Amino acid sequence: MDTKKPRRLLPVIIICAAVLLIAAIVVAVIIITGSETDIVKGTHSHTSPLPALGAKVEASQDYVKVAESDNYILYYYEPRFSIRLENKKTGAVLDSTVSDEKDDGRNNASWTAYMKSGIVLTAIIGTLNTYQVDMNSVQNEISTWYTDNGIYAKIHFKGNYDFELGVEVALSGDDLTVRIPDESIAEHKEGTYISTVGVFPFLGYTYLDEQDGYMLVPDGNGALIYLDNKEGRYTTGFSGLIYGIDDGMTNRTATSTLWEHYETVTSANTVTAPVFGMAHTEDEQAYLGIVESGDERCSVEVVPNGVMVDYNRCFARFLLRDVFVQPLNQSNSGTVPAVEQDRLHSDLAVRYRLLSGENADYSGMANAYRSYLLDTGKIQKRDTSYNTRVDMLGTERESFLMGTVPVTMTTAGQVGDILNDLRGLGVQNILTVYKGWQSGGLYDVPVSSFGADGYIGGNSAVKDLVKQQAELGNTVYLYDDALSVNAATHSTTYNVMKMVNKRTFENKTHGQVYDTFYYLMPGRSSSDLAHLTKDISGAGIGNIALAGITGTLFSYSSKGSYYSRTDTMDIYEDAVSAADGSCNVIAERPNAYLWRYSDAFLDMPLSSSDYMYLDREVPFLSMVLKGVVPTYSDYVNFEANKKENFLQMVESGVYPSFYVAAEDSSKLIYTNSRNLYSLEYTSYRDTIVEYDTALRAIAEKTSGACIISHEVTDSGLAKVTYDNGVVIYVNYSGSAQSDGDVTVDALSYTVKGGE
Repeated sequence: MDTKKPRRLLPVIIICAAVLLIAAIVVAVIIITGSETDIVKGTHSHTSPLPALGAKVEASQDYVKVAESDNYILYYYEPRFSIRLENKKTGAVLDSTVSDEKDDGRNNASWTAYMKSGIVLTAIIGTLNTYQVDMNSVQNEISTWYTDNGIYAKIHFKGNYDFELGVEVALSGDDLTVRIPDESIAEHKEGTYISTVGVFPFLGYTYLDEQDGYMLVPDGNGALIYLDNKEGRYTTGFSGLIYGIDDGMTNRTATSTLWEHYETVTSANTVTAPVFGMAHTEDEQAYLGIVESGDERCSVEVVPNGVMVDYNRCFARFLLRDVFVQPLNQSNSGTVPAVEQDRLHSDLAVRYRLLSGENADYSGMANAYRSYLLDTGKIQKRDTSYNTRVDMLGTERESFLMGTVPVTMTTAGQVGDILNDLRGLGVQNILTVYKGWQSGGLYDVPVSSFGADGYIGGNSAVKDLVKQQAELGNTVYLYDDALSVNAATHSTTYNVMKMVNKRTFENKTHGQVYDTFYYLMPGRSSSDLAHLTKDISGAGIGNIALAGITGTLFSYSSKGSYYSRTDTMDIYEDAVSAADGSCNVIAERPNAYLWRYSDAFLDMPLSSSDYMYLDREVPFLSMVLKGVVPTYSDYVNFEANKKENFLQMVESGVYPSFYVAAEDSSKLIYTNSRNLYSLEYTSYRDTIVEYDTALRAIAEKTSGACIISHEVTDSGLAKVTYDNGVVIYVNYSGSAQSDGDVTVDALSYTVKGGE
């Protein structure tokens, strides 16, 4: 019996040894990779070496370090395709997925899977665009390799989908870049397509009000959504397609009108800049997201807690393919859903510029975006000298019997008289956009050659006007809507845009004379613009104010082929670039990809669309462009609260704009411009002088300077700081407010420094 005892102990010894070996391995893994708890606390070793370039990231049940810069460490958790960014100095982290510890357990399986996936797709099967594809609820296979500063992951979604894509994630300095190469995207199953791709939809998320801070919304000039507890008040957040809706895919909603002619609702702002942001002010940690590629078909999603789940999140969602409504016949009496023939072909790329310390706020985001635009050549520094903008209306048309008759509002000679009068009152260096200069009036579009209306004096009068005013320091630009075509004045047989459903797009205006306009084909817009700029340059004018194509982007069909917003964007960019090469170009509310070609940004919004979930408006775009590209407001004439509007210009550094005419506005009552109820120059003469005197004095102190900080003080004053030391305080309240040794009267402002 004694001889059998050792045999009974042998399995126990082997088991103990195995346990000790496993424990040693676990300890080694923890030492090498660090546990999730250690990473959160910032105790992970910053000096551990990274595997060699091209090595495969081994499967792990925890985050592993994959890249490191001077200020940040990038960790990666492969099963959920999740990343974590740790600030090396503070230990603060930004997570891209909701951890199990922070899951409140109140969400259904679909939302739980969404929150815990670093990439989320939606899929179209047949014509139904209702399927969620994520790393948790859909069978998938992922392989990841180390790159020199991050990872490359190849993801294969299986089951009902059979999608493949590759994702590059890289940490370089204070920038995190995420890129999905176009060639890596594959749809292997017939009739099953990728619709949207959401990249790190929860990066930097917060739960209810656990963190002080806000999210940056690119609406209007800019707005913030605070990270406080919204208590379930909202059912939706901000969702804006960059560069506006796609008229080639979506029929516009009918404008609300009074008596079918007067618009009663102001349209919402479009997203002109491909940016969004998250700021954790308590942890002094933030990022600015910049959509670098695929922006022409990408939406910015900024969603406060309480909308479906109790987490604040913002992200970019790329639209690869969509479902549209296809009429069955010419009368549109029946429709069926149809899927786009082809998907978006573009790399999908987002750059996250990481900000910390005193830079972790919306001012830091604005400074970061300005630096990015200048460093990449996406904007060029222009002459930002102060000018008051005084636009003028030349001619319109009203109906008469079987045709139209001219309504002349301001001849070329009268434009000169008005500008000379203002010069005598001390208003110098005026920028003027002359609208309705062309033969046939304001709405006789498109314009492809220099032919001034005889009722304003003809070509010679316009040329003399531009030349004479240039000698006096004023600049006159000819207005050109390069997008629209009026079927009542021009042939539309071959030149108008057809939507992807092959129906001609119509832009209903409820105009008194011209009710319907169409869009020109992009190629025709380009050729018309080329002819016009060559013509006016040859006439010695060389100044053009572009509209239409500067703020519109669409998909379209032509001769059985489909063309994407990418195609339209490329054509428009080439056209505006060529125009900039032959003329001085200023642009009406231009999309960001055209900023580099414009000498000025016209019609800069000073407020947001006033959505209920927006907590505060900030002059974000103005902060970005101030000191680099001059910006001009919407027309002061039509602002209901002129005092507040004036203070907004003081705060943002935007220059004022007026729209005037020599004749009384009552002459326009039977024209398409009947909504311009207040134009007569004599009514605005004193206001123009008043604005010019006040704003020019501020501009002289801030000349060439950039805004580096914007904040609201404890006393409620808006405080704007320039990089030359000038500080402007603006008081919007009805009583005097003080901040330290500065007191600002009610509805007023004070400028410090710059003497």
